[in-house]
Amino acid sequence: MTERLKHDGLAKQILSDPIAAQEFISHYLPESCKELLDLDTLKVEKESYVEEDLKQKFSDLVFSIKMKNNEKAFIYTLIEAEVSPNHWTAFKLWKYIFLLLERHKTKNKSKLPLVIPLVLYHGTRPFNAPRNLWELFVEPSLAKEFMGGDYQLVDLYAMPDDAIKQKKHLGMLEYFMKYVYERDILQLWESFLENFKSYLLLDKEKGYIYIRNFLWYTDSKLPEDKYPDLEKIIKEHIPKEDKEDLMRTVAQKYRQEGIQIGQEKGKLEGKLEGKLEGKLEGKLEIAKSMLSKGYSIEDITLITGLYPSDIQDFNYKK
Repeated sequence: MTERLKHDGLAKQILSDPIAAQEFISHYLPESCKELLDLDTLKVEKESYVEEDLKQKFSDLVFSIKMKNNEKAFIYTLIEAEVSPNHWTAFKLWKYIFLLLERHKTKNKSKLPLVIPLVLYHGTRPFNAPRNLWELFVEPSLAKEFMGGDYQLVDLYAMPDDAIKQKKHLGMLEYFMKYVYERDILQLWESFLENFKSYLLLDKEKGYIYIRNFLWYTDSKLPEDKYPDLEKIIKEHIPKEDKEDLMRTVAQKYRQEGIQIGQEKGKLEGKLEGKLEGKLEGKLEIAKSMLSKGYSIEDITLITGLYPSDIQDFNYKK
């Protein structure tokens, strides 16, 4: 054991004694903290949150204590075992505090316990490392403002539809997400396309980025027998020349799944013949899925590359 570790062990061993711990905590805690705490309830806990590979640089002690309102609190003491201060001490301290909070959060309460951090440094050089997390950032004041205060909240539940529709293109996403759990998926498509009729051109100019992804999402939520109804709704609102391309968005998902099936089968068999058979099986799975969704044989042959006779021979019928 190195000399540093002996010093570290000495500090930890002594502070593990309740009398020494109470004396240490009472002396170094700010008065504002001590006014809230019942020091007679101080207790040494068994947890340690320092990673094994860092135990030559740090050790820790966790004290539990009752607040005067009878709530439980913790004093997290990090002991630095290096001769010079570690620049990342504040970062490590917060990491271990969050691990402690994760360990001690209760299932029956919605509030976390108070944690009071304390660092014991006994090196041979002046301590000049950052004393708080924010000083570690390139913009400390902004980091504290953006990360230490309330997080930014986009509350679609409380946002009026009129406010959403004013955002035009972005409003498409917000409207769809707002009602995705509240409405039947076909009803949602109807109301969505109707409410954003005048903005569909904006989405078209950007390659239908929202409509394509809504179709991809809808595919996993819509019963197979309702898919023709969705196509009908889309046909009423989307230009005819764009409809076929949009519906391929979902078909592409089947293509990718089919290719994956083929590749996996080919790998298992380990031969070119097996790979080719696997790819064919994958294409047939695509065809089967597309038929169940109401696609025509013409569309299926276009997407999969199969011949109409291939589909009919394998008895994949609507």
